[in-house]
Amino acid sequence: MADPWKFLETWAKENVHAILFDDEGTARELAKNCIEAAKKAGIAEAVVTKAAGGNLSDFFLSELESAANAEERRLAANDRR
Repeated sequence: MADPWKFLETWAKENVHAILFDDEGTARELAKNCIEAAKKAGIAEAVVTKAAGGNLSDFFLSELESAANAEERRLAANDRR
């Protein structure tokens, strides 16, 4: 079986994009899509959920927040030029 944390980390990098802050709907959709992808990769839902700290939606909400913050910093840096 693939390493669930490595799978989750890679999948998040490929699928999480900055959109909005507090975007719970997108976080839930990412969690659903991640579970489907994990199953196709031979990783059980419970295992990938555990790798995410017990709640995939919360994990992806945090990832979305990080991506939105990074995009905000990038845009602010461009404005200062």
